[in-house]
Formats: sequence, structure tokens, C-alpha cells
Amino acid sequence: MIIPETNTFWTTTVNHPPATVPPAFRFASADGERAPQNEFTKEEDLGTQEIDGVQAHGVRYSQTIPAENPAEEKDVVVADEYWYSADLRINLMIVHSDPRKGTVSATVSNIKRAEPDSSFFEVPEGYSTPRNGTQKANQ
Repeated sequence: MIIPETNTFWTTTVNHPPATVPPAFRFASADGERAPQNEFTKEEDLGTQEIDGVQAHGVRYSQTIPAENPAEEKDVVVADEYWYSADLRINLMIVHSDPRKGTVSATVSNIKRAEPDSSFFEVPEGYSTPRNGTQKANQ
């Protein structure tokens, strides 16, 4: 961790390997089974698509909010899409749509499947480790 305010850095070693099992899906229950759907929520499999050269599987969860006055208003349908890459173990795209507020999306882009430049992991010139967690560099 680099701390620019004090020109210091910390390093640590991870004592366990990263998890190899993908995270549970959003509506999974404690026993690993999918939670039952209710009358207001619908799950839809969107199949697969390629996002920035990576295969992703999409799922849309739609929630219907009944109109307060059905004679004058329509039901509101709020939808969330998750495009998950099993290969990278992350959601490559998340889309939230609410007709009352609009649509918001987040997409992973510019995916490069190569080793990162080692300079990204170098400690900048003039940085040091604090002694006893309190000493600042350049003192």
C-alpha cells in the first residue's frame, strides 16, 4: 500500500491462495440452492455474449411494482442485468433500469489478458517503510 501523504509504503504477504470457486449468485440461499422466486420478481436467462473479447453469461432480474392506481397508472418494472464471466470470475457488465430514474450501467472494458507491466508494482523513489508504524519518511 502506497501512502503519498507521508511518502511511506507497506507490504504484506497473503498467507492463502485466492479462492478458486466463483462467488454464489445474487439470490442464493445459505444451503447453496437458489432462493424461490416470488410474485414480484422474475429471473430471465439472457444467454451468452462476448464483452470485450470475453464470454459472459447474462441474467436479468425484474421486479414489478404494482401501480397505486391501476386505472390511471402502469406497473413499474425495475430490472437488473448481470453479465458474469466464469473465466475471469467477475461481472463484466451490470445494468440497472428504472423507468422512474433512468438506466445506469457499469462495464469492464479494455481487458488485457497479459502480465501487467512490473513497474506498476514498484515503490516510487523516495518512499520508505514507517518504523513502529509512526515514523515518516525523509526525517
